[in-house]
Amino acid sequence: MFVEKHGYIISRHTREVGGQIEMSLFIKTPEGTVKVLPDKQLSVFFTDAPLDSLPNDVTGVQCTESQLRSFDNTPVTIVQSHSLTIHQQMVSLVKRNGFAVFEGDIKAHNRYLMERNIRGSVRFIGVPDSANQIYRQAKVIAGDWQPEWKVWSLDIETSVSTNTLLSIGITAKDQRIAFVVTKNPIDTDIVYAFSDEKNLLLAFIRYVRTHSPDIFIGWNLIGFDLQFIDQRCQVLGIRPAFGVNGENWNIRSSDNQGRYFASIPGRVALDGITLLKVGGYHFESYSLNNVSKEILDDGKLLQGGDRWQEIERLHREDLDAFVAYNLQDCDLVLRIFEKLKLIQLQQTRVDLTGIPLEQPGGSVAAFENLYLPRLHKAGWVAPAWTEDDFVASPGGFVMSSIPGLYKNVLVFDFKSLYPSIIRTFYIDPLARVSARHESTRHEEQKSKTIKSRLIPGFLGANFDRNKAILPELIAELAQAREEAKRTNNDILSYAIKIIMNSFYGVLGSNVCRFYHAELASSITMRGHELLARAKDWIEERGAKVIYGDTDSLFVTLNDAQIDPQLFGEQLCTEINHCLQVWCNDYAQLESRLELEFEQVYDRFFMPTIRGQEEGSKKRYAGRSKGKLIFKGLEAARSDWTPLARQFQRTLFEKIFNDENPIPYIQETIEKLRAGLYDELLVYSKQLSRPLSSYTKNKPPHVRAAAIIDQKRAEFGQPLEYDKGRKRVYYLYQITGVIPYETTDDLVNLDYEHYIEKQIEPIAESILPFFHTNMESLLSQQISLL
Repeated sequence: MFVEKHGYIISRHTREVGGQIEMSLFIKTPEGTVKVLPDKQLSVFFTDAPLDSLPNDVTGVQCTESQLRSFDNTPVTIVQSHSLTIHQQMVSLVKRNGFAVFEGDIKAHNRYLMERNIRGSVRFIGVPDSANQIYRQAKVIAGDWQPEWKVWSLDIETSVSTNTLLSIGITAKDQRIAFVVTKNPIDTDIVYAFSDEKNLLLAFIRYVRTHSPDIFIGWNLIGFDLQFIDQRCQVLGIRPAFGVNGENWNIRSSDNQGRYFASIPGRVALDGITLLKVGGYHFESYSLNNVSKEILDDGKLLQGGDRWQEIERLHREDLDAFVAYNLQDCDLVLRIFEKLKLIQLQQTRVDLTGIPLEQPGGSVAAFENLYLPRLHKAGWVAPAWTEDDFVASPGGFVMSSIPGLYKNVLVFDFKSLYPSIIRTFYIDPLARVSARHESTRHEEQKSKTIKSRLIPGFLGANFDRNKAILPELIAELAQAREEAKRTNNDILSYAIKIIMNSFYGVLGSNVCRFYHAELASSITMRGHELLARAKDWIEERGAKVIYGDTDSLFVTLNDAQIDPQLFGEQLCTEINHCLQVWCNDYAQLESRLELEFEQVYDRFFMPTIRGQEEGSKKRYAGRSKGKLIFKGLEAARSDWTPLARQFQRTLFEKIFNDENPIPYIQETIEKLRAGLYDELLVYSKQLSRPLSSYTKNKPPHVRAAAIIDQKRAEFGQPLEYDKGRKRVYYLYQITGVIPYETTDDLVNLDYEHYIEKQIEPIAESILPFFHTNMESLLSQQISLL
């Protein structure tokens, strides 16, 4: 008997069961999470192999002609399989015979959802089992139900010396629980004590199954916490039955960079660091302690390089403090997620694009989910993966700056420049190949009708305005974003912005099947042209462009008596009119381009390239509405010391207030040599790859990390930097680089190194405006001594 329900897809999976595809959707419903098995489960690909060249007597395979065509304008055959094994065998057969395979890598569950325009929310009917946990023969369509998620913040503590699990902490809206390995007596109802790891893990699995969370969140959750739990389950012979109905999870590594992924039937694992980066948040360090201090003004209960030793001591001697430390980490993560609405942002991205809830990034997947159904409806299949050499498109427009100290610098910014270029100039994968086919077909007659349809791009590309899919898709998203702004739905507005801005990167990336150099280049090179034209139009009106970067122009006024705000608004209106006229003259196009007057810097500094007279790029400082803003300079860079960043900020406060900065520079050097800034002299830099891969060139942070790991190896402890992707803290003593672990390391510091490498470069950038240099200032101080 069929039953109808509504719900939201938590996870999706496809596997082979008894020689047949089993596609399963785990859907959260008002009554709980259930497993839904859709009817008519098939794996599909397309090929340009003629129908008569394909086997017609293979059980479980159906080959039929289709109305679709490849990007080579060739009819394609559709191959449907009831088995994943047979699917792969058919793909191999087609390729061996010299034919192309299209969309053969798309997983069955993703195609099923994509082609039905299903994102997250669904309605389904199916035949339930006796426990109402599994629904078979199901039909699924898009729905509108929105769930309330049951979220657990999870954090583990481990013994570095024994490589074992000490505890698992969980916090949620209504609970705080710690599972702890201990033989000490326990007098609290928030701690479950166990004599060993195995009993702890078995109890935790039972607890997860009983209370059934939807989403696990954490900090480096998959790469450390879940991966470590999975590793201990393997060592102890425990089945990792963390999924709904006791199904196993799968924790896997995709590459040698230490990236891990978690597939948990009926549950999702979301990592805070990854979601912050996807959401466009930038921090000097993405450590939990640093992010929580910036976001929450709170932090971890233990800090410092030797924290692991203190954790083990607390576990042995002060269990209450140990549990408090474990649960504080859980609390911090939960509070960060709640304050920044990270789960809402991720769900909104799912609702917009249909990417899996567990997939924080997925720009390519999001693009294909939106583009492929429209492409099929237009009568085409996606191109095959190509082995052609990757040709990088030119980057964004960046002009050499005119260095100097300025007053009243106006900043103009193209609103959503790349999406607007795509809309205005019909840049689109299908439009590109359609233009090529039409140009070839009508080459002899030079049809005016066809010619009027084609819009010139770059690198020889043309785009057929009648076949473009992407401009219409962006128009829909842009309209939805304006509605989101109107209703103050900031999460939706921001999610749409992320999606639209990702389209250029997708088209310029060879991990996308639609990549072609002509596509990305027709976007960026058009951007170059537009900014160059805008620059000319601005300067024709009596202003001076001193810098341009990707989608922005920095303009200074030649007349100090002009009101910068009124002039900026008027200039913006005039340039937008110029854009409309030019687009129409260029190819009868309606301009979707919009220049915005962003802000006025009442004081502004554009430096030279260090040691040269030429103006720098992507580096400046300014003051707008009383706020100092640094771009690319030392004050905004995490690999410079806190002293350097503090020094530069104060230096520009004085300069922008028309104070003489020279006494401050001299005072800073005196205090530095007197040891008053020792705690501000710690460098920090991220290891970009495993320590062992640095063979020829070993920068200072690599040498400092090597010293730490050498000590750990001598004591038989696990290495800290063997996988890379970890921030290193270090100092310069008289004897050279040393790692910074405690304040005891702040001795015998090489102050002259810090003057030369940290203070001098910053001071030298502005001293020419005050008719002196560092050599002169330092010699004055030496003579005073």
